[in-house]
Amino acid sequence: MLDQVGEQRATGLSSLQIQQHTTDVDARHLRAALYVWDQRERARSKFGDFAPKLFGDSDGFEMASSLAVARHRATRFGNHPVVDLCCGIGGDLMALAERGPCVGVDVDLARLHMARANVESLPFPAHLVAADAAQAPVSGNAAVVDPARRQGSRRVRSGADYEPSLQLIDPWRERFSLLAVKVSPALDLDQLPSRQEVEYVSWQGQCREAVLWFSGETDGIRRRATRIIETEHLARIVSLTSASDDILRPPLQPIGAVLYDPDPALVRSHLIGELAMQLGAWSIAEEVAYLSSDEITATPWARCFRVLEQVPFQLTRLQRVMRSNGWRPGSIRRRHFPIEPEVLRKQLGRFESDADAVELVCTRIKGKRTVVICAPVMESAR
Repeated sequence: MLDQVGEQRATGLSSLQIQQHTTDVDARHLRAALYVWDQRERARSKFGDFAPKLFGDSDGFEMASSLAVARHRATRFGNHPVVDLCCGIGGDLMALAERGPCVGVDVDLARLHMARANVESLPFPAHLVAADAAQAPVSGNAAVVDPARRQGSRRVRSGADYEPSLQLIDPWRERFSLLAVKVSPALDLDQLPSRQEVEYVSWQGQCREAVLWFSGETDGIRRRATRIIETEHLARIVSLTSASDDILRPPLQPIGAVLYDPDPALVRSHLIGELAMQLGAWSIAEEVAYLSSDEITATPWARCFRVLEQVPFQLTRLQRVMRSNGWRPGSIRRRHFPIEPEVLRKQLGRFESDADAVELVCTRIKGKRTVVICAPVMESAR
């Protein structure tokens, strides 16, 4: 059934057209097959070639980490058997099962069946247990917990409102010597009952999640930014860390010849000062994450641009500067700037198609709206 639906989808038929063309199948089964196939297509961005074989509902796929992120997290457990206390459809279990024994726990029986189907072909099929994560009858040296961060369609802000609540961190720590708890990157860490290391993970240009790590054999790291860089054949992992909760603030100076836009995981982890020291760079404005320097220094931690012009924002002035130099807007990025990039693009109007594309970096400097016009540095020069 799923193969038949896939073939018809590949020809461009809509769900209604497929139902009209398929008359020898129970309508309920056909609708279910269409749903499964459509969810698999949406999951391709997270699971790649695994997606056409997976089972999951829309919420389950949305809550699951991408396979690249889950694999990175799994490597931090080494060869320890791991208990996944909120396994859902098995996104983390797939990565854990690739490297060793694991147990999946979830209170939702439907999702447990999905998880079983998703991991059964892997080298170490997970043992699955139907239980509440707060009182699951399982034991081991290591565990990962991925609490639900939604109530209906609303994202919850407080860790106490997660399901299960982050107030269970200390009881979990008593049961597992190595513990990872996935949370929203926007979570206020002051809400936590206790904390050792927090790791912010970026993938495909976005900060995807934060993970609280607890271990009896701590290495002293308090904050970690991790960037997953995928190439054709493998994933490269880069990390920047700090053993202190004190935020290192870079010096404040006017914009130089080069502008850096740091990776969002680095911004979330407040490690901008550490990056600035590596680059010999400085901050261009208070509470704005853009850095600047007079020379280009290659780094995997920031997009790098040559500064062409700095314009105090006024729409007609910006239009005039760009047209007089033969430029047109390429990418538009902003921090602490009130106009959405696509709105600004429309406001700027049309430009000559053969004009040179430039990057517009929109921000506030000394309280004034400012647009920095830049040319991107090629990847080979970074």
